[in-house]
Amino acid sequence: MSEKVSIKLPAHLASLVRPDAPAGDKMKAISGGVAASPMERATLLFFLCHDKNQEIKSAALSAMRALSQAVVDELYASPAIHPRMLELLQKLYPVATPAETAEDDSVESGEELEEESEEDATPSGEEEKEEEEYRSKYQQAQTMGVGEKIKMALTGDKEWRSLLIKDSNKLVNGAVVKNPRITEPEILTISKSVIQNDEILRIICHNKEWVKNYEIRKALVLNNKTPLPVAIRFMGFLTEKDLATIAKSKNVSSVLTNNARRMLLNKKKS
Repeated sequence: MSEKVSIKLPAHLASLVRPDAPAGDKMKAISGGVAASPMERATLLFFLCHDKNQEIKSAALSAMRALSQAVVDELYASPAIHPRMLELLQKLYPVATPAETAEDDSVESGEELEEESEEDATPSGEEEKEEEEYRSKYQQAQTMGVGEKIKMALTGDKEWRSLLIKDSNKLVNGAVVKNPRITEPEILTISKSVIQNDEILRIICHNKEWVKNYEIRKALVLNNKTPLPVAIRFMGFLTEKDLATIAKSKNVSSVLTNNARRMLLNKKKS
């Protein structure tokens, strides 16, 4: 029998890694829609990287790859980071130098979970190949100039796009969404993430093909970086169920919650 990986999380995050937790709630958490410290969010993403739902699993891994350098440094410096989390972090960010980690197999806060076994938490052969390619490209990117990165952002494959979308240079990360090979699932992941470059969201919002996708429109409404006029316009395409969720949400602008309530009231009157 394989040994359990025992990691603790606050109750409101622990509930999200349960097998019966709604996929929508998990996606919201992945995109940063729940209150959590950098350590708690990284721990949550670690669990969701092993979710049975492939879409959630991929989104969580992309979110782990999109962590800021400041957060990565904080995680490496933390004595509370679990060895299994550290192992994944080292695969995604091999250049960083980790601090010594605690030998104890538990993290000292919140509700205890034992969701993943050692066997389950081990990446498959295909995932290991993807991570190896990503590490190689990450190392190449360290020696590339801005011009080279922009060219690669415009022409590179999925691994390059995943890497360069989090580049600190706005010319580089903005070029990723201009890559003709980028897919709608990638655009959805970007739309759900915390984006510092407003130009990226502007490009997504003005692409008629992408915004035909309901999930992308909804993600843009929920993203606090989306311009309010655009978010309000896209709200007109949302279902009553999603409007009701927005009307109660504390994670979006009060302008959007009030607008959602008005829209629901008008629908009831009509």
